[in-house]
Amino acid sequence: MLIKKLAAPLINEKILGQAEHVYVATAGISEPAFDFVVGRLSVKCKVEMVTGLDALTSPNVLRRIWAQFPDRVAARIYARNFFHPNVYIFDMPYRKAIAFVGSGSFTLEGLKDHEEVFYKITDPKEIENLKSWFIGYYEFAEPLTERIIQEYEWAYPAMKQRDIVSRQEKKQFMELASHAFQWDGIRFKLQYFKKEDYHAFASSKASLQTEEIQAERAAVQNKLLELHALVKNHVAGLKIQRETEPKQIGSLDPLQHADGRLRSLWLSYGDGNDHELLQLQVIIRQKDVGLWLASAPLKQGVEARRYFRDQMKEAGYRANFFKLLAALGAGYWVEVAGDVRAIETFPNDDALWEFTKGDDGRYFTFKIGKNYSPGDPEISAESIVATTVKQFDKLVLLYRQMDDPFG
Repeated sequence: MLIKKLAAPLINEKILGQAEHVYVATAGISEPAFDFVVGRLSVKCKVEMVTGLDALTSPNVLRRIWAQFPDRVAARIYARNFFHPNVYIFDMPYRKAIAFVGSGSFTLEGLKDHEEVFYKITDPKEIENLKSWFIGYYEFAEPLTERIIQEYEWAYPAMKQRDIVSRQEKKQFMELASHAFQWDGIRFKLQYFKKEDYHAFASSKASLQTEEIQAERAAVQNKLLELHALVKNHVAGLKIQRETEPKQIGSLDPLQHADGRLRSLWLSYGDGNDHELLQLQVIIRQKDVGLWLASAPLKQGVEARRYFRDQMKEAGYRANFFKLLAALGAGYWVEVAGDVRAIETFPNDDALWEFTKGDDGRYFTFKIGKNYSPGDPEISAESIVATTVKQFDKLVLLYRQMDDPFG
């Protein structure tokens, strides 16, 4: 039997509630999915898991498994090769068993949100074959230890950033290649940023530093600085930094960017504190201009947004933050650990809170923003200053909500 959303039979057929032993072999584990499944299992149910170290798996979920579930969950890491199977086996009462083999990893996206497919197996011989296959990998995998977790914590930020960039580049390529995005149909004569400004960030140029390409990048940077000169008095009135110049200016050196590839240039405003950079940004990329509120960790492994995380537990704060977010209007989105969702997809503050729980302030940048396509009249030569001022005035309200007064 084919299954599209594995979460449906796991809950509707009471598989999780009745399972006596669970075997999971998966490409990656997310913390929300772990809570979704293990939270529905009987406390007497044992779980054996084997996974690879993929960007899908956060160090936090491994640490929780190791520290909080030593008697219930036995996890092992298979590191001899890339590990990408997704197999779920459930021992049920009365010596019965059910298994699912499919495309979805042990994440909420893999279990219920993305388009996946699973095959349900109930034949006892087939399930025994799957168990034998599982045991073979489980026995050759490394038991989860503090040392493995620590080493993974140091490697994970770079892995995740590469994964995020890879997904963004794939999405960008699909949009650029589609009929929905046509450079020749844009009247660049009226636009602040011209066609050549966007093409300075073409993937084919991202890692190069020829004199010609550097001149293209410098021309874009000069336009950003000219925009700054027109908005700096207004930004000063927001009182988010002491200096009149931008707090950060995106470097023209590809080696100063992720993976040595220059995909964007930006201006940032806002004083950081000891553990994070909370800033308003103007950013230009290959296919858009963004006006963002971004919160980045200042140091690797040092948690950012602890104040925001704690405040979101309070109903009053949560409701007010959601109200300000909803007031941003159409086109705005929120990014948590590389997952981008439009603000209108959150029906209420609890849904937003649930989404932000996936954030990890030790490694990732939290963003709220709006992107404008190259032909958008809002970023024309005539309108870009007014648009920047208007959107910064909205975003600064959320900036102040997130800013730690004691940070």
